[in-house]
Amino acid sequence: MNGWRLTRSLQVGFLVLLGICTAQLAYWLADEVSYTAVVQTDLREAHHADAEAAQLMLRAGANWGTIAATYPDLTLGPDSMVSIRPETLAALDAQRFHRLNRYAWEGGFFLAVLLAAMAVVYRALRNEARLRARQEHFLDAVSHELKSPLASLKLSAETLALRDPPPERRAELIRRMLADLNRLERMDANVLEVTRLDAGDAVEHRGPVALAAAVSSVVDELSEVANDAAVTVTTNVPVALVALADEDRVQTVLRNLLHNAIRAATPGGDVEIHGTVSKGQVELQVRDNGIGFPSAAAPRLFTKFYRVEGSEPARMGGTGLGLYLVRRCVDLDHGAVTASSAGTGHGAIFTVIWPLAVGSTASAAAAKAFA
Repeated sequence: MNGWRLTRSLQVGFLVLLGICTAQLAYWLADEVSYTAVVQTDLREAHHADAEAAQLMLRAGANWGTIAATYPDLTLGPDSMVSIRPETLAALDAQRFHRLNRYAWEGGFFLAVLLAAMAVVYRALRNEARLRARQEHFLDAVSHELKSPLASLKLSAETLALRDPPPERRAELIRRMLADLNRLERMDANVLEVTRLDAGDAVEHRGPVALAAAVSSVVDELSEVANDAAVTVTTNVPVALVALADEDRVQTVLRNLLHNAIRAATPGGDVEIHGTVSKGQVELQVRDNGIGFPSAAAPRLFTKFYRVEGSEPARMGGTGLGLYLVRRCVDLDHGAVTASSAGTGHGAIFTVIWPLAVGSTASAAAAKAFA
């Protein structure tokens, strides 16, 4: 039995033990309440029996003073009827209330502790199961993402090794191999970057970043991917638009968003990158007319290892790290990122907001232009 299974078995066993303790405690509470009721009933019946005996003694001619000395909890009414003193009945009620109140506080406290412990263990089990499921999905996704380019690389290499293709075919094979290598490199970079950020190794290099140049660089980098997918990428980012951010993180954000948009728009779709200044911040939108996603999935898109379910979104593949990395990078630059879609088949819009680089001539010009 490995460590994870042993830990899970202990957690489940502890949860069962807590459940048994809770049941025993509930039984103890019910038993004590029942016992208190029985004791109260017995005491009241005993007093009533005393009253009947005293009534008989009184009818037999006994002196009430002697009877009262024998039964101090009884009183003689004006109609010569013997009854239980109201003080005695009140004392019985007070005693019953005191016992039940003590049981309620003691039992309630321990019951609350047990229920809280059960909730903690159950939550740990559920989170662990979710994390394990995500890790398994991640491994499946990584295996799939590795399998496709590796198979393509192997086929291209075998073709070049077995025969001497014409120059055009050779160039096509080399271009395909480079594209596969770039795909593997991007996936590896994402995994390493996520690992670095999760370890808290982010380095602060925030400064003015010209978004038009950054977008142009990423579009050029992914031009082959867009061409292969027959996706048209258009940009509308003013040159004067300058964000206060880390340039490498901006590149990572743009690279992941554009790559996702191209894959979503495949085949023959359109991707548009639009930049503007809104409320004193830099806003960049990446829009595509591709497969989109259910609007309910939007809040979870940036969760680690999350992938949209369904046949259409699932065909995009991916490791579930790209958008998580986007959110982490934007958060570190004190920005925000959101996603929206009208539904599956209706495209998607990803909006990133960064702080405007204050004092930059270009950003001042941009702010003035969009005011």
